[in-house]
Amino acid sequence: MKKGRSLVWVCCVFILLSGPVLAADKGPADLPWEKMYLNLGAYVASMDSGFRIGSGDLGLGVDLDLEDLLGLKTSDTAFRIEYGWRFTNNKRHKLQLGWFRFDRSGSKTLSQDVEIPDGEGGTTTLSGTLDSLFNFDIIQVKYEYSFFFDERLDLNLGIGLFVMPIEFGLSGIIDGNPAVTLREDITAPLPVVGVGFEFAITPNWFIRQQLDLFYLEIGDFEGGIAHNSLALEWLPWKHVGFGLGVDNMRVAVKASGSDYPGVDFVGNVKFAYFGAQLYVKVFY
Repeated sequence: MKKGRSLVWVCCVFILLSGPVLAADKGPADLPWEKMYLNLGAYVASMDSGFRIGSGDLGLGVDLDLEDLLGLKTSDTAFRIEYGWRFTNNKRHKLQLGWFRFDRSGSKTLSQDVEIPDGEGGTTTLSGTLDSLFNFDIIQVKYEYSFFFDERLDLNLGIGLFVMPIEFGLSGIIDGNPAVTLREDITAPLPVVGVGFEFAITPNWFIRQQLDLFYLEIGDFEGGIAHNSLALEWLPWKHVGFGLGVDNMRVAVKASGSDYPGVDFVGNVKFAYFGAQLYVKVFY
């Protein structure tokens, strides 16, 4: 994966140094980049996630693998929408919005009690039937500036925000107590910085790639995110086309208080997904 990503960037540098015609030689109307677009599609992803809520008697002070231990689905399908608008006449400034949501629930009957170290010298015992849910939205807001821009290549830098409402719930027999229900709702707004490119292979075929990163540690809060996407688009008609893309994301949030906006819990949450999207693109 890293070798492939490096090859893509090497190709971009080669194109940049090979002397393409600069955008200054042409007006925005002569460039192939759309003024506005809307992508609507289906997104299929495989996921790996874990959770910890609190510690001691008031919480579940143990890291849980939600797929292996609690029987949550390892893959899911979601509707996904993305919107982009180059809001200046020269098309160098772009606003991007995106949203999709995964809803997962599971139920698993343990064949025997499971004792897991709680990280504090003791153990947490899980037994009987455990019901769980883990739902999250990914809401993306991003601004990009194209610092190199011509009729074949768009290189851009961006800043943005990934807002992630997360719901986690677990009910069952925990430490011998029947019908214990634990639930946590978190909304974690994580800023990102990004770099990407768009390359016109032909007037109808485009490659688009973006990489977004974030890491922050403030007081009792620690969070990080890495997101990478790559898409191939075919635009056979004047205002309608199709795209096939892949992307992956890794998120980790650890907190023991309210030092960060939207995060007021004790514990940690982490998840990773890798998926593919097939979408219809409407643009002009």
